[in-house]
Amino acid sequence: MTRARQFTHSALATILAAVSLHCGGDTTQPTTAAAIEIVAGDGQSGTVGAALPSPLVVLVTDADGNPVQGVTVHWDAAGAGSVSATTVQSGSDGRAAVQRVLGPTPGEQTTTASVSGLQGSPITFTATATEGTGGAGIAIATNPPTSALTGEVFDPSVQPVLQVTDANNAPASGVQVTAALASGSGTLEGSTTATTDAGGVARFGDLGIRGTGSFTLAFTAGASSVTSAPVEVQPLPAEATTGKWGPVIDWPMVPLHMHLLPTGKILAWGKYDSGVNGTMGGRPRLWDPAAGPPTTARMIEVDTMLFCAGHAFMADGKLMTSGGHKADDKGIDVTEIFDPASESFQPGLPKMAFGRWYPTVTELPDGRMLTMAGRDSAGQVVEIPEIWENNQWVQLPGGNGLEIPYYPRNFVDPKNGLVFMAGERIQSRWFDVDGSSAGGRGRWISGPMHIYLKNRDYGTAVMYEAGKILYTGGGGDTGWPTPDPKANVPTAIAEKIDLNAASPAWTSAGTMAFPRRHLNSTVLPDGQVLITGGTTGGGFVDINVGDAARNAELWNPATNQWTTLAANSKMRVYHSVSLLLPDGTVLHGASGNAMAGIQVVPDENNHEIFSPPYLFKGARPTITSAPTDVSYGQTFSVATPNAAQITGVRWIKLGSVTHAFDAGQRANTLSFTPTATGVDVTAPASPNLAPPGHYQLFILNRNGVPSAGKLVHVQ
Repeated sequence: MTRARQFTHSALATILAAVSLHCGGDTTQPTTAAAIEIVAGDGQSGTVGAALPSPLVVLVTDADGNPVQGVTVHWDAAGAGSVSATTVQSGSDGRAAVQRVLGPTPGEQTTTASVSGLQGSPITFTATATEGTGGAGIAIATNPPTSALTGEVFDPSVQPVLQVTDANNAPASGVQVTAALASGSGTLEGSTTATTDAGGVARFGDLGIRGTGSFTLAFTAGASSVTSAPVEVQPLPAEATTGKWGPVIDWPMVPLHMHLLPTGKILAWGKYDSGVNGTMGGRPRLWDPAAGPPTTARMIEVDTMLFCAGHAFMADGKLMTSGGHKADDKGIDVTEIFDPASESFQPGLPKMAFGRWYPTVTELPDGRMLTMAGRDSAGQVVEIPEIWENNQWVQLPGGNGLEIPYYPRNFVDPKNGLVFMAGERIQSRWFDVDGSSAGGRGRWISGPMHIYLKNRDYGTAVMYEAGKILYTGGGGDTGWPTPDPKANVPTAIAEKIDLNAASPAWTSAGTMAFPRRHLNSTVLPDGQVLITGGTTGGGFVDINVGDAARNAELWNPATNQWTTLAANSKMRVYHSVSLLLPDGTVLHGASGNAMAGIQVVPDENNHEIFSPPYLFKGARPTITSAPTDVSYGQTFSVATPNAAQITGVRWIKLGSVTHAFDAGQRANTLSFTPTATGVDVTAPASPNLAPPGHYQLFILNRNGVPSAGKLVHVQ
């Protein structure tokens, strides 16, 4: 799996560790450890082969007797048996603890705790192991983690495991074990009961602690109970609220058309080739994130200027482009199809009837491709859509007579399979490719009016759930060529529509913190929508750096609320892009390769990676296996060690983005049933709900923390 396709738990843990060790404003100097001593657990007795009733605890202090945090204590079960961890770091109270499981031989057994160079080291704990004398018992086989974040769902490897025995010291099956906080001020979250299996083992699956400080857990089975080793719970880092931007990463050109391929590689192109003295060419680059930075991207030969083409993925995972650049405001009639398997464009395809500059390509439920809008080779607005069927383009003259805006925000309506044009015009419409009107094949159907009664040029739209669309931002150019009323500044107003309703209508989706034009919307694995980039200024493109909208914003469909997130470092306006990656991060890049009147829009031949807040809330679920191909309505198995923790399953279609619109991205929340080894997931019932193609499958825990995406093809 490539680096772009997998964001590992260890990488996340590294980020969290860095955050927890550098709390803002804390100038306290660390103290030096001087001594180690026993606090609790010495002199216990227990049954051979079982855990001692209480953990072994030591205290690390400095020369003045103050507790010292972060000292690694080495533990050793001398002779026989085991300890729950061979190394444990001292917590904020200076304490480190382990659970001791006795060996099989009766008599004295010892355990050592040592830190090289400290007074009192090594420390020796003594315990007495006895034969089973009858009487039920409970012992900890796996302790909870020694440290965690508040609210974190513990990783499966450190979910508590208990061993319960009956009066004859035999495994006791069918016994309920209850977990509770034994110490610490907070809340134990998750399922707090577990039942022993045939071997007397009770396994907890989704526990976590909300609160901060030192905690211990008590586990009770009947009259028997046992207390865990301490868990140090830290507050969430600030990034769990704001998210975090990564560094600026260079490209060999401005990547203003960008596509996530089924191979995990990224195909991108711009208007100019930086490597050939800024000459026009826009030759595509294929970037393999596993092979190095984008500067290592390989140039892909194509006989067409793909700048300002429309594009979308086909059912088989190939990328179709429609039109391109003859000159500003003038398009070409060429079709190109990129095959991710051969990593090349297919030459000699049938041409369209019209040149198209700024069209939108939409995949239909049956796999046909619709291209709509744009300007032809003479610079005239193209009003007749065309459909790709039987490997050729067919005109749909029944659609003639409506001035369609650049890059119309088109989506498949799951209720009827028609194409819904969400904007930028005030009135939205449906288009029926197989219907007919006086002009011939193709038919427009009037739809609801937006609540914002101004043209939303260069606003952004996304279908965040089947049939549910968010449209936000846009407008601000009074000279924009549509007959609708226009504002002189962009809007912050957001709207949503549910096409599944009996009478769909646009309703309020709240208001962003910043008005924006040339913004991007990206649906995230947790169902929220991320807004990035744009300008708050009016005109076609405002290049005043002070007017750049750099803070990301997050819209929550469940609450209809907006949250302002961290700010990126670059002004990203006209020609910026945002693309969801399989690790759950979002690539936000480009801007420029254009003019703002007589001024050049600054080129940004680079990108930044945004890590959303959910990546800072603790351990992530993992998918160990999933099928590569599924059918509509099929129930398929997804293996995960986090089966007991999964509260949601979603998939999101691969992105194909340019000019403030991702023509590829669609999302579905999928129904599922937990199993012992994973979840059984049911694919959408029809292609109206999810057009055929490749989707990134994510599983999520109760905190909305997603796994890395697993690629699944549905057809």
